[in-house]
Amino acid sequence: MYTTQHIRQYQQQALASATPEVLIAKLYDLGIASCHRKDRAKLRAVLVELISSLDFERGGEIAERLHMIYEYCMHQSATGDLDTVCTLLSGLRDAWREGVLHRKVAA
Repeated sequence: MYTTQHIRQYQQQALASATPEVLIAKLYDLGIASCHRKDRAKLRAVLVELISSLDFERGGEIAERLHMIYEYCMHQSATGDLDTVCTLLSGLRDAWREGVLHRKVAA
């Protein structure tokens, strides 16, 4: 039988071995879950991580636009409109999975 410690160890190993693309997907999932739980502190931490993960040199206009969306989500999370944030993060997560994760699997 698995204990909480075993589950935690498995989760830590999965995160340590995950690709950057998978980690971004996990951040989106965590952000969405935080919206549902109305956990603004965790949501803001997720948004900070998403912002810090942007590569403006390689990402160009897409990185700039994502930055604007993440900043908007930060503002909305502070003012309490978590439904809007959840909708935006859900759309970004779906686009990320379709455009990045599925493409890497197919390659």
